[in-house]
Amino acid sequence: MAKKNMEDDQMMEEFDDDNSLEFDHGDELDFAAEEDLLIEEGEEDEDIIPSVLYKGISRPKTDDDWRQLLLEASREGVPDYQMADTYREGALISHSRFGLGVVSKIISPRKMEVIFEDSKKLMAMNITVPAN
Repeated sequence: MAKKNMEDDQMMEEFDDDNSLEFDHGDELDFAAEEDLLIEEGEEDEDIIPSVLYKGISRPKTDDDWRQLLLEASREGVPDYQMADTYREGALISHSRFGLGVVSKIISPRKMEVIFEDSKKLMAMNITVPAN
């Protein structure tokens, strides 16, 4: 594993403080349709990040609705949060400081909103930390 210049939490604080991202004119944004977020029966479970959104469940409207789905979710197979990873709406993540969380909104290709049991955080994704 490559040595990082700064801790994930420190990078996250700087990301939160900046509250913006720059895009080139050539960048394309790709937003998944709600049906793309749902897990179809027969898909390989190994390649899918555990999600609270599945067939028959509509997208929650409030933070409390997201938290209710979070409380009902299985903690089995939930991956640890990594800034370099890509996440989808509804995906479950495990954070070393904040605990179990659910991605409630994809804001941009590099920014997501995550609801934890006691808080809501703006977090980075698809960020490669330069190696020393």
